[in-house]
Amino acid sequence: MLTKFETKSNRVKGLSFHSKRPWILASLHSGVIQLWDYRMGTLIDRFDEHDGPVRGVHFHNSQPLFVSG
Repeated sequence: MLTKFETKSNRVKGLSFHSKRPWILASLHSGVIQLWDYRMGTLIDRFDEHDGPVRGVHFHNSQPLFVSG
């Protein structure tokens, strides 16, 4: 299966796959984090609290949380 996700940022700095849900977190050079549903190919949510590039992102293994930096 090949799915293409489009964003306006020039660079994706990090990705994290959720262990139970069909979700991908993408951290972008523009300072935005995007939460995607890869089965539906839709953007679920967008987080833009960072002032600079987000170099990494990761889902927590057992809690409904993620970390970014």
